[in-house]
Amino acid sequence: MGQGGVNRSGDVLTIQKALNQIPPNKGGADPKLKEDGLVGPKTIGAILKFQTVNTGLVKDGRVDAGGQTLARLNVVLATAPGPKPGPGPQPPAPNFTDQNLYLGGGPSPNDIKQDAFGDCYFVATLGAVAQQNPQLIKNAIHYDAASQKFRVKLHDLKGNVKYIWVTQAELEDNVKRHGGSYVDNTGKYERTWPTVIETAYAKMFDTNPQDGLGQGYQKIINGGWPSDAMVAITGSPGTEMRYQYYPKLGLAGSVAVLGARVSVSLTLKKSVTLWVVPEKDTRNFWQILTGAPVPQDGLVDDHVYAVVSLARNGTDWKVTVRNPWGHNVNVGEGRDTKSAHITVSLQKLVQTGGLEAFQVSK
Repeated sequence: MGQGGVNRSGDVLTIQKALNQIPPNKGGADPKLKEDGLVGPKTIGAILKFQTVNTGLVKDGRVDAGGQTLARLNVVLATAPGPKPGPGPQPPAPNFTDQNLYLGGGPSPNDIKQDAFGDCYFVATLGAVAQQNPQLIKNAIHYDAASQKFRVKLHDLKGNVKYIWVTQAELEDNVKRHGGSYVDNTGKYERTWPTVIETAYAKMFDTNPQDGLGQGYQKIINGGWPSDAMVAITGSPGTEMRYQYYPKLGLAGSVAVLGARVSVSLTLKKSVTLWVVPEKDTRNFWQILTGAPVPQDGLVDDHVYAVVSLARNGTDWKVTVRNPWGHNVNVGEGRDTKSAHITVSLQKLVQTGGLEAFQVSK
């Protein structure tokens, strides 16, 4: 084929492909030929170039069956590098990114949903911080798109900064364990920031994350102190505010003082949690004899809530809290509601003995 030859389309196409595969420095076509099976000036020119670069060949622009040019083409083609492999299969798109951390642009306490873990002390504190200082949550989370990992800023028990990297697999593991977000409840990968931080918190306590985070979870899911959670998230335990009785003020006045302190803290945008314990049996002899129930405060015993607001109610204070369960069902104190929020009397919390302490951020 070639100049003056019998130019069958299939033969021409074969030569065009061969010249395109050969590197230019070994006589290959440059620029590449259009692989159309037609002999034209460009194809003939490419043949002549090949014959020129490869010494000993007749420069006639032809490639004849059994000829030297065809033989040399086959030799050079055999040593030419093959075509570059195409891109391999792409990894699946990650379920957790910086695009689905929040709804509405930032974290909310309503993103918290405590399920299987006994870490109310931690997720309630997350909710309290999300309400009062959402930027702190946002600043704590960094997403690296290249590795698809999150870096989370936390603090150890001494307040030292720890940067914890968590992987997509570790986040999926948290969901399977029914962690502190709504992802495992709804199946939707949205409002994922609680998963990211809770996973990092478990990993911070795991000495060998390569074998999974089971050890870390065992250290955080069986209860803990609100002050430790406040340190982990903010870097400081803050202040523990307990009820103190002042004889000159009496019960009502003493409750008013505590309520005012907590209310001012909320006004100053400090994050506040409420720790409640089982009520004390304050019944008198007759009440016990007649089977009167132990007075209840309406809140889950041995539990931590995010404090939403305080409002004066005469000499009392109405305390509105959010249960990290995401509801107040099966509480067993006569005030069950599907709402995560419930309002209780501070005076009643004190009188029943259910109030342990408020934890207030620095």
